[in-house]
Amino acid sequence: MSLENIQNYSQKEKDMFSSVCASLLGRTFVVRSVITEKGRIRNPEYDFLVKHYEDVRDYLGLMNWSLFRNDFLGFYYVTNDDEANRCNLNKTETAILLALRLIYEDDQERIGLDHDVVATVNDVLVKVVTDYGIISTKPNMDEIKRTMKKLDDHRVIQLIEGKYNQAGARFAILPTILNVVSSEKMNAVVSEMKKEDPGEEA
Repeated sequence: MSLENIQNYSQKEKDMFSSVCASLLGRTFVVRSVITEKGRIRNPEYDFLVKHYEDVRDYLGLMNWSLFRNDFLGFYYVTNDDEANRCNLNKTETAILLALRLIYEDDQERIGLDHDVVATVNDVLVKVVTDYGIISTKPNMDEIKRTMKKLDDHRVIQLIEGKYNQAGARFAILPTILNVVSSEKMNAVVSEMKKEDPGEEA
């Protein structure tokens, strides 16, 4: 890597470089568009990565982080050789993540231009408890909020309207979920969770 490339950036580019690296290390994913109070906008961090992919990749590589891109689905993500960015989930959190993946799978015909699927918190609860019976009892809304916020922080979902402790809250399930939970892993984990004691923690 030529550090000279980065050193020759303008101050604005250096600031964006720092912001992009912080987002990747903190959130795992940088997505093509983000949802704000003004609606969906193109993510400037994504556009920076399009232009400076090699510089960011080589810089992160010095710290044993690998940068990957998915141009079709519109996101970049990092992995760490020592699994430093591995996120451990308990059983309820895992059930909610799987429910999101199942909703995304079931609603392929409703995928938007940004390859996302809009759902509500109630959709998740129905999928977790009723449709698939991944867990036998409805999680409390505080736990749902904590889990959804964690997934939002990692750019698996993005809130559109309401709050995550409200059944009617609307959010987008992002295509990054396909990278987090493959079809094979989804089917295997759902089957395993159904065999377990509903009250047992993963």
